[in-house]
Amino acid sequence: MPSRDTNVHTGHPRTRTEIATEWCVWHVGELTGVALPTVLAATVNGWFGLLSGLVAAGWAANEVRLARARNQITAERQRRALTAVGADDTDTTENAAAEGVGQAGTGEKGASA
Repeated sequence: MPSRDTNVHTGHPRTRTEIATEWCVWHVGELTGVALPTVLAATVNGWFGLLSGLVAAGWAANEVRLARARNQITAERQRRALTAVGADDTDTTENAAAEGVGQAGTGEKGASA
């Protein structure tokens, strides 16, 4: 099954040019929303720069929102994977803490000594 790093048609690793081209295609709306008002601000009226700034701020806010959602999903997947692994094994950390192994003041030096 092809991944994001392989070309769907050839199965070979994608080049940097292919990755950059795909990014531009997916973000053509945002790029146009920033570039067009910038050109208009430079040629027609400087107030178009405000529109370009608003579009850029909206784009940035959306990217931050998407990154946070992506990080939350990744963290949830990792937590589930760790929970699934931990459910099969006995939790030696909690058992050791309950028995007082390696705790300060018990007279044991622990692993670092």
